[in-house]
Amino acid sequence: MWNDLGEYIANHCDYKNKDNIDGFNNKSNVYNAPCKVVEIAIGKFFSVADYLTNNPLVEDFSATDINPNDSNILFDDITNPNMDIYECANIIYSIRPPQELQPYIANIANKTGATLIIKPFFNEDLNANIKMKLVNYKKATFYQSI
Repeated sequence: MWNDLGEYIANHCDYKNKDNIDGFNNKSNVYNAPCKVVEIAIGKFFSVADYLTNNPLVEDFSATDINPNDSNILFDDITNPNMDIYECANIIYSIRPPQELQPYIANIANKTGATLIIKPFFNEDLNANIKMKLVNYKKATFYQSI
């Protein structure tokens, strides 16, 4: 399932120079710019991040957390975000973010124009303050901004 989510994100980096292909809206697109993907609140789960950092379609990958436990993870408090981290992001995603943090994540995506992907816990409702659709891609199920 996690590789399927990574594959979905990476495959849509290929659309970085096109608008609204396959329902993927790249409002922050800059022609011929690298595809920038940012994971918010990575915690200690690196499966999707590892997939994306090893994929040639993703040219710029960053991960953030409030308590980074690795030198490759950027510190960020999304309740008061450092917007420089997210500038020009094409895709912002978060895996199992707590419901109370989802509106902050959505605000960051809104400000940058990036496509937002949230993979909540299996039995958790989405609490984002933007329109999102449910996506089933292979074995991965998640929400994507529209």
